[in-house]
Amino acid sequence: MSGWADDIATWVEDLRRRRPVFHSEADFQHALAWSAHQSNPFLRVRLETRPSPGMRLDLLLSKPNIDEHLALELKYLTAAWTGVAENERFALLNQAAQDIRAYDVVKDIQRVEQFVRRPHWSGAVLVLTNDPGYWTRPSHGRTTNAHAFRIYEGQRIHGRRSWGPNTGPGIMKGRQAAIEVHGDYTCSWSDYSSLPGPRGRFRLPSIPVAGHSK
Repeated sequence: MSGWADDIATWVEDLRRRRPVFHSEADFQHALAWSAHQSNPFLRVRLETRPSPGMRLDLLLSKPNIDEHLALELKYLTAAWTGVAENERFALLNQAAQDIRAYDVVKDIQRVEQFVRRPHWSGAVLVLTNDPGYWTRPSHGRTTNAHAFRIYEGQRIHGRRSWGPNTGPGIMKGRQAAIEVHGDYTCSWSDYSSLPGPRGRFRLPSIPVAGHSK
């Protein structure tokens, strides 16, 4: 990812200190964009862009002077949590639907791959959650219908990812298509913040999607 990996680590560390929790995914996106801008005022930062016809992107960051670009997709997957952080009250909803939301994460990886095929482009997918069901490997050891879309610690994501044969139509609605992932990614989670009460632990995997070299 060229120098972008260090940049992302700097932005995330800045957010860890200032923003241990967010109200929404949009709040997370805006905070990361602001952190990036503050770290480098010459960085071009754009939210919710459409760099290609029919394709949207959560966050596009560019270093115009050296023609380097970073495609970022962000997910904020919450379990119910209510509390106060930095003198601000938060009431997070329980999103549940882990299989559906994890499908969307894998879809984000595929989307970013389409951008980084271009020269001078890199990408990453960041997933922030306080739901341990995402990072914890199931103890039952069975292969479930949503196994291809799990993102728990150590899970490899590569190749064709599709639902199991017994997946209900309601779960797959709008997400029936298999996802072709060209790279090979391993989910590695790190702690983001720790807040009081149940579901107060937030963790984050940063999944780099490498681009072409110059």
